[in-house]
Amino acid sequence: MPTATKRFAAPYREVLSSAPARRLAVVSVLSKIPYNMFPISTVLLLSPRYSYGSAGTAVGVVLFANAVTSPLRGRLSTSRRARLVLAVCVTGYLVGVAGLGFAAVRQLPLAAVFGLAVVVGICTPPVGIQLRARWAAADRGRDRPTGTALESALMDVTLVSSPLLAAWLSVVAPPGFSYVVIGVLMSVAVALLLPVVKDGLPPRPAGPQRRAGGWTTGLAVVFGAQFLYCAGLSAIEVALPIYAQQQHATGYSGWLLAGLSLGSVVGALALGSSRTLARVGTGTLLGVFSAGAAVLAAATTASPAAALLVSPVAGVAVGTAFARFYTTIDALTPPGADGAVQGWAVSVTAVGFSAGTVLGATAADAHGATTAVLLGPAAGVAAIVLTLGARLLRDPNEVEWR
Repeated sequence: MPTATKRFAAPYREVLSSAPARRLAVVSVLSKIPYNMFPISTVLLLSPRYSYGSAGTAVGVVLFANAVTSPLRGRLSTSRRARLVLAVCVTGYLVGVAGLGFAAVRQLPLAAVFGLAVVVGICTPPVGIQLRARWAAADRGRDRPTGTALESALMDVTLVSSPLLAAWLSVVAPPGFSYVVIGVLMSVAVALLLPVVKDGLPPRPAGPQRRAGGWTTGLAVVFGAQFLYCAGLSAIEVALPIYAQQQHATGYSGWLLAGLSLGSVVGALALGSSRTLARVGTGTLLGVFSAGAAVLAAATTASPAAALLVSPVAGVAVGTAFARFYTTIDALTPPGADGAVQGWAVSVTAVGFSAGTVLGATAADAHGATTAVLLGPAAGVAAIVLTLGARLLRDPNEVEWR
């Protein structure tokens, strides 16, 4: 193995050197696959039996219910009752997913479908909250956010692979079989996580700059910046397939998104391996994201091939920004509030992506996909302004965030 490759991989070998860390990595993959399979599986199962609008609404109901209840599930799942909370959640989740599949196959009334969608959203196991809290805790003693970067990279990998698996199963397997795979994978992920959570989260370092309980100005600001960033990214992601359709190059749709995700994976892994990148602040990463998105928008005016060539470059800052947001959130989290704060992070991310999807699709329909892509750098610049303003308003008793 070349020396440069060894240096790049060394932090990841270190972070995965313990059995609990390797277990967390496996749980991360197993839990993200069903989460990212669910939307396309639901659309492909419900739309022929009801309508595309009803299928989309069902997915939206799940996401909304999940976002609203994430802070509560996060707080409960990081308490001493963590194993009980995870067991109850996965049981409710399985009931909801199985019921939703049954309702679709039997074409039960839409009220039943939407009611079961609520159950799925409310009972989605808070595995991601546990993972982010534990990776962030493991990174506190390191000079770079290797665990958080690994989590971000795995998210991008499953964002690409999971919809492909869901679409394939929906074609070759009996109706609803995709839900069986979703339920099995999530159950295995929770079962593997249960032994890890029994001892609770690692203790958070205390100091005079940390205030127990409550919210801080910095935490509120980082959530605002995260919302803007997620909205901008989502607008780009929904605009690229529309762009391919508008250019009569539908075959480029998946490749454009894959290129963006590939760049994101590379960027996230680089952040977790490089001490230099680890010192780069949130504002700088948001600036790189905005510049890359602007270049991507310019490329869309040339040709789909040009956009495909640029998409990995534009995606490099995506994974790094996500990883930086989660390390920043951890740095600003008051003692004892890990679960609730990570739950709010899930909610903010979900709402941001939902808002960006709506705005991006609307802009692409009314003004063309290039305009929708430009919403990405606009949101990135707004997030930068917000972070810069926060520095001027920062309470000197709070932890400073980059």
